[in-house]
Amino acid sequence: MSTPHRTRRGNALLIALGATTTLIVSAGTLLVAVTNERTGTEQSVVNAQARDASTSGAEDALAILDNNANWTGTFQSAYGGPLADVTVSVWGTDGIDNDGDGSADESDEEVFVSVTSVGRVNQQLDGSGLLVERASRSADSRTEVVLQRTSLNLAADQAIYVDDAAATFKFSGTAFLISGNDTNIDGSAGPGAAKPGIGTVGDPNGIKSQLKTNQKPKVIGLGGPPSVANVGDIDMPTTIDSLKALATIVFNGPDDLYSGDLGDFDAKVAVITHAKGNLKLNGSSSGCGILIVDGDVDFNGNFDFAGLIYVSGAVRFNGGGGGKNLRGALFTLGAVTGNDVTINGSVDLRYSSEAITLVNTQLSSGLTVVSWKRS
Repeated sequence: MSTPHRTRRGNALLIALGATTTLIVSAGTLLVAVTNERTGTEQSVVNAQARDASTSGAEDALAILDNNANWTGTFQSAYGGPLADVTVSVWGTDGIDNDGDGSADESDEEVFVSVTSVGRVNQQLDGSGLLVERASRSADSRTEVVLQRTSLNLAADQAIYVDDAAATFKFSGTAFLISGNDTNIDGSAGPGAAKPGIGTVGDPNGIKSQLKTNQKPKVIGLGGPPSVANVGDIDMPTTIDSLKALATIVFNGPDDLYSGDLGDFDAKVAVITHAKGNLKLNGSSSGCGILIVDGDVDFNGNFDFAGLIYVSGAVRFNGGGGGKNLRGALFTLGAVTGNDVTINGSVDLRYSSEAITLVNTQLSSGLTVVSWKRS
């Protein structure tokens, strides 16, 4: 009787031991899976922190360049634990063949600026930038931004350019003046040679014929009065398209009303303004820089502006509300229907080489993002 009893006890013990072993193996497998999942999650968090630091470092560099487009150098920013090592350099002086044409630091590279931001988590570098210590959970991420320096070379050969010699003008009264004689922003005589008051492509006689006898002395400049002449064709659509991307003040259209500053006329601080539809300037408005209007523009009330105005539609200087003064030049493609240009009330439009030089100088110091890559 004792032998079978011992056999049954032995079998039970083996079964229990087998079950226990299975549980231990299962628990171990589960523990490994949980550990691996936790490790993967922790690494994902570290990777995300490195990417965020890399992006933030690049954005900090762009903020610096926004205030000083000529800044170059290196800096390190801390975002809690993660760090970003940032370098800003000019392609034309970095000793690298950035554009891959076989030559480094040639003239066509001088207009490009690069920002490199390396975000790091749990990594330590030595004074030479070499990795000397890395924790078990570490990561790095690289953001590369290429910017192009704005280089403007805008010019004008007249005070008002009309793209169509058959354009229709509405001249009202004799309180206006359109002058191609060079005038400084403060109203004093400028150093440049006289230009036509109105320039157009084709025969200018059609525009001249729209001036009454007592209005002809109000359009002065080269060959006047009235100073209306044939000038070279201007590719206005291409010029306008190249400037739109640089605008810092934008009206989204289709019809906008505005009263206020578009740049600083008194301090001579230039900006680029883009109206994506029709624009009406009411009340008291002033500005400096470049104004681009995709539709029609109405100047109502007082208006003082130094710079260049590009209009794809009709231009209307409406009487009443104060004087309208421009120092620089005005360009228009003309209206779809109705008069292309309306001159009514106290309007003083004068060619100004000083205003054009100011625009080219100030607005050529900006930077535009060409590419943004993160790895």
